Amino acid sequence: MISQAEIDRQNSAFWDELCGTQLAVSLGIHDDSPESLAKFDSWYFDFYPYLFKHIPFAQMAGKRVLEVGLGYGSVAEKIAASGALYHGLDIAAGPVAMVAKRLERLGVTVELRQDSILEPPFEEGTFDWIIAIGCLHHTGNLQAAIDQVHGLLRPGGQAMIMVYSATSYRQWVQQPAETFRRMTSNPAGYAARLASDESTRGAYDANEAGEAAPQTEFVTKRELRYMCRAFKTCAIASENIWTEGGPLEFLPRNLACLLFRRYLGLDLYCRLER
Repeated sequence: MISQAEIDRQNSAFWDELCGTQLAVSLGIHDDSPESLAKFDSWYFDFYPYLFKHIPFAQMAGKRVLEVGLGYGSVAEKIAASGALYHGLDIAAGPVAMVAKRLERLGVTVELRQDSILEPPFEEGTFDWIIAIGCLHHTGNLQAAIDQVHGLLRPGGQAMIMVYSATSYRQWVQQPAETFRRMTSNPAGYAARLASDESTRGAYDANEAGEAAPQTEFVTKRELRYMCRAFKTCAIASENIWTEGGPLEFLPRNLACLLFRRYLGLDLYCRLER
């Protein structure tokens, strides 16, 4: 078994290349000028318009908000611009530096830390909101990460986390037998660190060199609800879809999302209240 310290080391190195780098290159973006970042953000929020439904930016003014997993900083800038008391946490230095530059331009005071959500540098009960989009399933221990989110929220505080679905259309096309097993298995039997093989991880997250993310976990809705059982409420919605291969191959993404995301979406958006 690989140690958590080694997983953290690998994650720190891998995610130092900003999540979204390949997208930026495809858009002709090679710097972090305000114009380039605005171009990136425009594409990002047009492609994921449902982020505005799942992340209530307007409700965050004056609230203590922690974002875990900073990526290219698009969500960070929206949160900080809303008037939130923004805090950012990432295991890698690159995303922290990008968000620091973005928010310095906004002229807001923020706290950014390079550290792991599994050993967060904050006291329990600190935050009104925690946002973690596409991050916790890479930590090497999703259950422990969710438990830390619970502990960091004040009573009545809320979180929005996004993790990868184990029963998405992509999983059904590529691993039908395993997907059926997961869909019908006892959610209480889920094992932490149940990471995918390298080819599957690489299909979801790869760097410019083509290397797969070191760790990725996939969960069903039932498993995720069980893992979030310490929270007062847990509401899960599926979003996004992959249409390469199988009967959906010739459908436009927007139409496929409209018709099938609820049942076959790639991503699970989970709203939690402590």
